[in-house]
Amino acid sequence: MGLTFSSLRLHAADFKKDSQTQAVFRSYSLSAGLCFVALTLLGMPLSTQAAESTQGAYVAPMQSSFVPEERVLSHREQAPLVRGWLEKRVRTVLPEVMRREGIDMWIVVSREYNDDPVFRSLAPFETYSSRRRTILVFHDRGEELGVETLSVGRFNYQNLYTVVPTHNEEQFEGLRALVEERNPRKIGINMSERWNHADGLTAVQRDSLFEALDGYTDRIVSAEMLVVGWLETRLPEETDAYHHIMRVAHSVIGRAFSNEVIVPGVTTANDVRWWMRQTVAEYGLGGWFHPSVGIQRQGREGRFSGDEVIQRGDMLWTDFGIMYLGFATDTQHNAYVLRVGEVEPPAGLQAGLEAAMRLQDITREESRVGRSGNDALAASLAKAKKERLDATIYWHSIGYHGHAAGVPLGMTDYQGGVPVRGDLEFRANTWHSVELNVVKSVPEWGNQPVKFSMEEDAVLTENGWEWALGRQESFHLIR
Repeated sequence: MGLTFSSLRLHAADFKKDSQTQAVFRSYSLSAGLCFVALTLLGMPLSTQAAESTQGAYVAPMQSSFVPEERVLSHREQAPLVRGWLEKRVRTVLPEVMRREGIDMWIVVSREYNDDPVFRSLAPFETYSSRRRTILVFHDRGEELGVETLSVGRFNYQNLYTVVPTHNEEQFEGLRALVEERNPRKIGINMSERWNHADGLTAVQRDSLFEALDGYTDRIVSAEMLVVGWLETRLPEETDAYHHIMRVAHSVIGRAFSNEVIVPGVTTANDVRWWMRQTVAEYGLGGWFHPSVGIQRQGREGRFSGDEVIQRGDMLWTDFGIMYLGFATDTQHNAYVLRVGEVEPPAGLQAGLEAAMRLQDITREESRVGRSGNDALAASLAKAKKERLDATIYWHSIGYHGHAAGVPLGMTDYQGGVPVRGDLEFRANTWHSVELNVVKSVPEWGNQPVKFSMEEDAVLTENGWEWALGRQESFHLIR
């Protein structure tokens, strides 16, 4: 795309309803906003100096004065944002998490094209993968000096790390010398039985590390909860930008579930799936799973997909996510294909959607800072049963990864609680995908049971929950 950008069309009514996102668009500083507007009107890219002056501060893309549009930031615009967030996270989030876990040195060993799951969260936007073998060392020197960021080898990753120069074949010897000099009390490494995000140290690298640190191995511990804390904690600036990220994701769904893409009696579920994936690619964004599009139809059991042609009277569902600015989204929305003469879906379908929204409310009420995922799950299912909801709950955290490090609230096959990981407590300043479904009989379909799956990303603050971008309250309509 070069220095140009893609415009995503949005429904004006949705934009007006989303006061939260409008507030975000008004939140950037006047000076940064005027700089951005002036350069855009001149048709010029942001200069390096301008980019550095707003580094880490999310500046909302310009909106059309006639039709609300969401502009996807160019890669050049994204880079200083990602860098600014990382620099601030290392100054603020990392020391807090390291001290909470009692670890004063964290070692991350990654290899080219076999990255540690945490590596991307520690690298600048320009970096696609670790180079050769990368050994990153984070040493907490105390409150006054903060965390030292070191790279043993040759690579400074856009000057984010101070290089400890060593030859490729002598990196572990260099690491040994560094440990001897810093003399940490407790060394965290990424090995974990319970947390896949914290288990990035491969067998060969582990053996080499333990051999190099002979005499210090009694100080080595799993960094699993450090990794979880680092990955799940969000800055306010990141949350501000996430509203924009979610609007981009929702707008793709809105276009997919419209007559722009779907012609009843012609378009297949696979047509829609591939359109969504191709559109994401053309916007210069990434994905972390192939989009799902499913059909439920009166007189036919279950949900089906593939090359099935979409017909009038069908209820449609999608599970869709993107990667943008280093973060994942995960959304499940529903649509209805109007029959000739219909202006809205059957009341039974809308009632099913409302039942799923009620389950969203229940789960958010029962999930709060300081409560474990398993306790919240049990309380939510008990309340749902009392309200006669045929419910399944399977929340997950979201952030750098789609299924991210953090509290799980059930899984489709763990409705009695998730072993070990479900005992983790919710923390403030974290993001979660509120994912669930309710099965409800639809009278207009001869009381046929229909599954109403919904998923929206939400932010947990000290004051409670807020949706990242509202939630679906009515069906997308295909005419």
